[in-house]
Amino acid sequence: MRKSMWIMLAVLLVAIGAPNVHADSFTYTYTDTVGDDFSWTTAAISAVTMQTIVPAADLTATSTSGPTAGCVTSSVVLDGGGSGITETFFSGCSTNGIENADGFALADYSTPGTYFGVGLGTMVVTAAAAAVAAPEPSSVALMLLGVGLVFVMRKRIGQDLPQAS
Repeated sequence: MRKSMWIMLAVLLVAIGAPNVHADSFTYTYTDTVGDDFSWTTAAISAVTMQTIVPAADLTATSTSGPTAGCVTSSVVLDGGGSGITETFFSGCSTNGIENADGFALADYSTPGTYFGVGLGTMVVTAAAAAVAAPEPSSVALMLLGVGLVFVMRKRIGQDLPQAS
């Protein structure tokens, strides 16, 4: 009986210390300073595993200068056609879109680092900080109930054992 109490206590401690699992999310910063002079940064999004269209609402920062001065970034395509092409679409100017055949590897989109494309762009992939999940009140209540039951069992088991003299 006493052994089962220690097993239950060990399981409880392991459950408390277990890490929370979060989906991988990244921010992508792209800069083209050689040809068209523009850059953009995405909000934290899931790792790119296929062609992904990022609307302007999911871009946290954009800048344009040189030939794209005055243009507004309307959307971005990551891994266009599955071949590492980066496309940036603009509105409010004569340039509608720019396609850079950068040739980023699929692994580049899910591995933090700085990548230089064979085209004109540089992409910086940053792992997004995961939010720390706070336990819900029901989880805390169940945990306290479990700890209380362990101590009640300990007391009951202790009363049934013969006393040392």
